[in-house]
Amino acid sequence: LVIVGEDVTPPEIVAHIPALCEEKKTPYIYVKKQSELGAAAGLGVKSAAAAIVEPGKGKELLDEIVSKVAALK
Repeated sequence: LVIVGEDVTPPEIVAHIPALCEEKKTPYIYVKKQSELGAAAGLGVKSAAAAIVEPGKGKELLDEIVSKVAALK
């Protein structure tokens, strides 16, 4: 799952990510603020994008999120 911040400036920084995700059949979602994304990733700074590669114990929750994202499309 790839998560992209909606408020990234300039937007060209992340503009390629949705197309790349579509090409690779990787689910992606947007969050309103990159500061929230950075905090959720455990960073002390904003993050333009993040990816969950190995969900570990959160696999069940991640699968639920991915299925809900797929249903929105």
